[in-house]
Amino acid sequence: MTTEAKTKAPQDYTNSAVNLCNPEQLRQLLTELHARQKDLEEASAQIPHEIAVSIGRLGERVSDLQKKIRVAIDEQGSYQDIENGDYAVKYKRISKVFHTDPFKEHYPKFVPAVVVETINAKALEGIIKGGLIEEADLKMHKVITEDIGYAYYVR
Repeated sequence: MTTEAKTKAPQDYTNSAVNLCNPEQLRQLLTELHARQKDLEEASAQIPHEIAVSIGRLGERVSDLQKKIRVAIDEQGSYQDIENGDYAVKYKRISKVFHTDPFKEHYPKFVPAVVVETINAKALEGIIKGGLIEEADLKMHKVITEDIGYAYYVR
């Protein structure tokens, strides 16, 4: 019996990318990055001293290109080509922060089910999904705040 390896679908950052507008300069930088990464991989397979020096230089070039890509993303916007697997995306990471004091003040009947030193996020999500409390209300009362961070994905 044989099993076929499942290929993972390419990631789509449409909903989380910041300023996704596929600038041409980023496509060109990604193309050059991929070429240098391939050169680096091929050179690594050979490894004599001269090649090791070349690998070092190529590694520096790849690093420089990745820095340029991050600067270009900040200046021009994110880029993705799902079909070709090219990404130069700045995306946001949102973490919810739950605050017990405003929750206790505004939703006292749910405190025994939700608050255990800190808010039981799973239980609160259940109450939200059940339609008993609206997430917008929780945010308005500062029971939930969002901590937004950014990350880069370049491939």
